[in-house]
Amino acid sequence: MESLPKITNKIRLPLEIEIYPYLLDHRFEGKAVLPAVEAMQLLAVSTQKHLPDTNIRFIENAKFDKFFYIEPYTTQDTTPDTNIVEAFNEIEVGENGGITAKLITKTRSKKAGITRVKEHAVMQFSGGKSDIKPFSLDTVSGQIKRGFNIPPDRLYNDLVPFGPAYHNIRDTLFVSEKGAIARIQAPKQSTTNNLKMPLGSPFPLDAAFHAACAWGQRYMAVVGFPVGFDKRIVIQPTVPGNSYISLILPVKVTTGLLVFDIWLYDINGVFFEAVPGVQMRDVSAGRMKPPQWVIKKGVNRSRNVEIRK
Repeated sequence: MESLPKITNKIRLPLEIEIYPYLLDHRFEGKAVLPAVEAMQLLAVSTQKHLPDTNIRFIENAKFDKFFYIEPYTTQDTTPDTNIVEAFNEIEVGENGGITAKLITKTRSKKAGITRVKEHAVMQFSGGKSDIKPFSLDTVSGQIKRGFNIPPDRLYNDLVPFGPAYHNIRDTLFVSEKGAIARIQAPKQSTTNNLKMPLGSPFPLDAAFHAACAWGQRYMAVVGFPVGFDKRIVIQPTVPGNSYISLILPVKVTTGLLVFDIWLYDINGVFFEAVPGVQMRDVSAGRMKPPQWVIKKGVNRSRNVEIRK
């Protein structure tokens, strides 16, 4: 990855994160965590509001190093359906105009009186334009569909145990060593939420991560969570209520790191989004393990596979 540009300007903007009930279905070891796709959306909205010329649909060098744990809050600003969590968008502008945005929180120890800052997500808006060409679904779809089939109920009962708001792979998930293909339904959302989604509905990409997680369990015996990516190029924002097809292609996989390219299309094959270099790893220190039924016979956690350059 390219090194970050020299910083010439820095500002910390307050964020009031609305914790809608559906977010509490996104869980890690029983605790609700803010999805990476929501963190990206928050930073995009905040950064573009402060710097209106920012090209927020071309993101680079994203990292999601620390979970942002969320839970129901009660404050004077809450409504019966909404709770608020306070955070910050720390924006750094480089000498070449590149923008780095960070989602951070601050906590203060009552005993020691020390303020600690946690960095949960970081990404760059480079302002560049991508000449990326969509990968053809026809190239590998036949081979993938002849592989292993995972029904959606088993996917969400056994492999990705999130609550129902995130059960958005609605049909059979197809996986083979070549990759995975998922049909995804983006849930309908309120008009208010739609106004805050310049990157599109967060659910299709999140569901594509579910498919990549299932692939890792099948072929590497690893339960991986997204920890970063090289680029995200949003050609057209995904629309709440619509259906999409995601193609997940493994690039390089080891027991320590799974790397995928993710492509999103609508059901007519129109290209919407690409996320090359998605990095996933086991963040549970080995506590989370795939069920035996999904692991391909002969697979063990010690193999390393270079799939393609």
